[in-house]
Amino acid sequence: MTHPQRTFSLILAALLISAGLYGLWWAQTAEAAKTLLEGWIEARRSGGFEITHDGIETAGFPLRIELVVSSPKMVRAGEHPFSWQGPERMIARIGPLAPDRLILSAAGAHLIETGGQRIAFSSAKAEAAIDMSAGGLSGLHLMLEAASIEAGAGQTIALSRLSLDATRRFDLASDDLQTPSAALALSLDQLTLPAGMKASLGDSVPALRLNLLLRGPVPESLRAEPLKAWSEAGGVLDLERLHLEWGPLVLDGDGTLALDRGLMPIAPFGFKTKGAFEAIDALAERGLIEPANAMVGKLALSVLAKEPPDPDTGLMRLPLTLQGRDLFLGAARLARLPAPSWVVKEE
Repeated sequence: MTHPQRTFSLILAALLISAGLYGLWWAQTAEAAKTLLEGWIEARRSGGFEITHDGIETAGFPLRIELVVSSPKMVRAGEHPFSWQGPERMIARIGPLAPDRLILSAAGAHLIETGGQRIAFSSAKAEAAIDMSAGGLSGLHLMLEAASIEAGAGQTIALSRLSLDATRRFDLASDDLQTPSAALALSLDQLTLPAGMKASLGDSVPALRLNLLLRGPVPESLRAEPLKAWSEAGGVLDLERLHLEWGPLVLDGDGTLALDRGLMPIAPFGFKTKGAFEAIDALAERGLIEPANAMVGKLALSVLAKEPPDPDTGLMRLPLTLQGRDLFLGAARLARLPAPSWVVKEE
């Protein structure tokens, strides 16, 4: 055997050994993941849940590890009964190159019964990616396509597409107010609300885009004490972008929200809009804005309308400010909003 032939044979043998070792590692890891899932199911059963399925299979070799659960169902009896029946196949997967990311796929029909209510959910695509780090949950990425939720006769909500990305940083200093400690991006297309629902501006929302950046230590809840600590540390919530198309209204802009000493919001917004006059009329018609405030708001809009609109978009300037419970359009109070849930209401 010549030297090149021996070299080729050695390389081929090394590749075969590596493939065999990888196959063995894959099989052991997949079986360990299955054992973990079965252990989680047993723990839930011990906690009072009845969990059934038609089998758990391993799949995805060689690029990923998948656990395929057939026809899962979860039931809890007692004072607060609950049941959930999943689609024919639910898949959990991880990749060898990204072991800290768990991807769940649950397209199909889901049926939930709780509190005497029956909720049917279905989607052509339903996928969630969960990122874990040493500090805990660092990312959640959700994608829905062609989804609908039915909760009672005629109460169906449908959407063409929804994408949500939420991230959190655990490696920031407590006094770092420049780098966002958490972020959220929401994109929604063609949301259809129930026909019988008296929606504020109509039963169709063609588009919603929302980008939020949180600065300062992440509050562990939306209660007074955690929010007070966040506010006193200099925390703010940046509305990096809001784009809304709903009925006659087109809204585009940004802003910043902070809390005062009484934990009431202070939020100046810089928006541009189309259809603001029609939107105020629709809100007044549904009783969401008092007639007097609607008239004042339309007068303020009339003043703003004298300014030339944006030459590229045709949108007019709409300076909105949230001061405590009051929403102002320019200097005119447009509406009085409910007190935030974390503020103790006076008797």
